[in-house]
Amino acid sequence: MRDIYRIFWKELVQVFRDRKLVFSTLILPVLLMPIFMFGPSLVLQRLLQGAQERKQEVAVLNLPEEALRALEQAGLSPKAHPDPEGAVREGKYPVGVRYEQGVYRVYGRLAGGLTEGQVAVSKVQGALQALKEAKVAEALAQRGIPHQVLTPFQVEVVDTSTEREKAGGLLGFLLPFFLVVFVLTGGQVVAVDATAGEKEKGTLEALLVAPVPLLHLAMGKTLATVAMALLSGTSGLLGLALGSTMAATFGGGLLTESGQILELGGRLALDGTGFLALFLSAFLLALFMGAVMVSLGLFARSFKEAQSYMAPLQLLVLLPLIFLQFRGFFELQTWHHLVPLFNVALLMDALLKGSASPLQAGLTWGSTLVYAGLALLVAVRVFSREEVVFRN
Repeated sequence: MRDIYRIFWKELVQVFRDRKLVFSTLILPVLLMPIFMFGPSLVLQRLLQGAQERKQEVAVLNLPEEALRALEQAGLSPKAHPDPEGAVREGKYPVGVRYEQGVYRVYGRLAGGLTEGQVAVSKVQGALQALKEAKVAEALAQRGIPHQVLTPFQVEVVDTSTEREKAGGLLGFLLPFFLVVFVLTGGQVVAVDATAGEKEKGTLEALLVAPVPLLHLAMGKTLATVAMALLSGTSGLLGLALGSTMAATFGGGLLTESGQILELGGRLALDGTGFLALFLSAFLLALFMGAVMVSLGLFARSFKEAQSYMAPLQLLVLLPLIFLQFRGFFELQTWHHLVPLFNVALLMDALLKGSASPLQAGLTWGSTLVYAGLALLVAVRVFSREEVVFRN
């Protein structure tokens, strides 16, 4: 155990000597995550509010007087134009309207994300819809029919999610997603430097001839990678929790492709047992990924080559997490908690929602521990092969 501790401590000391690296890995995520989560939605809300208050010009053709008045009441400025569609396409007007044979055609450049043109199109649609409803109500009144006949009943949608689910919100998906990202980012700092980095510096050979078993050497480097990965993951989650709290407090969220703000849960409603289970899941995940990164780093010929291996590794491990957002479309099976990485994401999501069962936790932890053990054996095997260690 003393050998493992010495290797473990040596690798961490080398990392913490680089203050810039420590800042970018442990401190910067805490500062950037609130900006990432809260900043875009805040800016978007200000832009939308400004676009709603501005009086946009509308290219119109053949519109009746009542429609022109409706557009003016909606905060728009109608401008006669012989070709509203072409004027909008050329960017001269944000929106255009043509009235022909009882049909209002609204023109807008709707591709390319949320723009002021889309806001103007929505204002035109709202104005014309209000005009339509007013004309229908007037026609019904002339015939002595109450306008309530158009709405014989109402439909209300009630969210039956539990308080834990409402509190968690999107954190059930974001937490494991960002946790894996930060675990990989922080772990690869140690893994690459402790393997390919020592190859380039010429210190790996001296370390291998020391009276230290290969198992202890691999475990020391892997545990140092795990420690840095957990520290990086913790800092990222602190930033995520801080950003979620700010988003929930100030009404922020994530911007969707349709331009809507998707609200985030503002807190982690976990008790002591839940936090312990969450930490154990993160530890086993870091242990598994740490052993994998040490193996890849040792296999690389140089520091740069080792870094090139980490980029596709991140894409590979994030792929199962992408399917986590579709978990509501299929029925979870027992074997799902045996799938590497996906099982940890499922368990974290269940822990946040308060629906995790002992069977799910046991299968996830047990299988992840087995995967970590196999990855550690691979790392030891790689250390024992001279053609791999000295392939520089």
